[in-house]
Amino acid sequence: MNFKQVREIFIFTRNERNGILLLLFILLIAVSLDLSLPFLFADREYDVTAWREEAEKYYASVPSKAVSEEKVFEGVFDPNSVGPSDLSKMGIPAGIAANWIKYLHKGGHFKKKEEVMKLYGMNFDLYRSVERHLQIPEMSGTSKIIKEQVRQPKIQLSVTSRKDSLWKSLNIRSKDLPLLEVNRADSAQLEALPGIGPVLASRIIRYRKLLGGFYKVSQLKEIYGMSEELWMRSSPRMMVDTSGMKKLEINFLSVAELGRHPYIGFRQAKKIVKRRDSVGKYTSKEELAVLFSTDSLQHLFPYLSISGNGP
Repeated sequence: MNFKQVREIFIFTRNERNGILLLLFILLIAVSLDLSLPFLFADREYDVTAWREEAEKYYASVPSKAVSEEKVFEGVFDPNSVGPSDLSKMGIPAGIAANWIKYLHKGGHFKKKEEVMKLYGMNFDLYRSVERHLQIPEMSGTSKIIKEQVRQPKIQLSVTSRKDSLWKSLNIRSKDLPLLEVNRADSAQLEALPGIGPVLASRIIRYRKLLGGFYKVSQLKEIYGMSEELWMRSSPRMMVDTSGMKKLEINFLSVAELGRHPYIGFRQAKKIVKRRDSVGKYTSKEELAVLFSTDSLQHLFPYLSISGNGP
């Protein structure tokens, strides 16, 4: 770029010069106003003496009131004979307290204090906060024999949890356990399970559709939002029927069709199809061992179908 080209950049027409001068004039006025406003409008002072006196009186009374009212409850109750007032003293929310009383009125009985975890709405943190207030009196030998004679038949469900040994054994009455077949359940039926709301129910249905159906209840733990605690509460109410599961014909499906399955993905789907095109059709599921880890293949096996003809 020579001097002449540079000089032409700074050559303006008459209208352009007038516009530049007007812009500079507006900027000068704006800067002048910004600098002069603090001198034109002085800060107004407010009298807050009365407010300060009231605030001092209030804060002076708070410590004494807090000390007199704040008391730590240390009572102990039998969970099989508590009333609404007892549950309120322990800090049990009204909804869970109502379920507790209803359970007792229907003939329910806790053999161990840990069994209060079966109550709808009771979570692990709340149980830990009230555990010290619960104590079941020891029964005499005669009372134990009578109790065993009148006890209703129960279904023993043994559930292992890694989080806490309190989840190791749950005794649930068969009449309280209508099993739900999750492969055919709709959103309303899933929402009837303990702790499952509309959002989680829709996720279960969407994941079930992607999988092609569940082959075991524990697969629901793979769903976002299904915590270990929630699964422990809802899983005893579930069962699966695998007769309607959708199978994957790996000898005929495309990369897009295989890649949509949660246990495969598009990267692995490309490998499946590439090997099928180069080597030939798969004759057994075990041939996929070169593409998947042992654990991944075990999850995928129930969904695979191999045949020589079209699906």
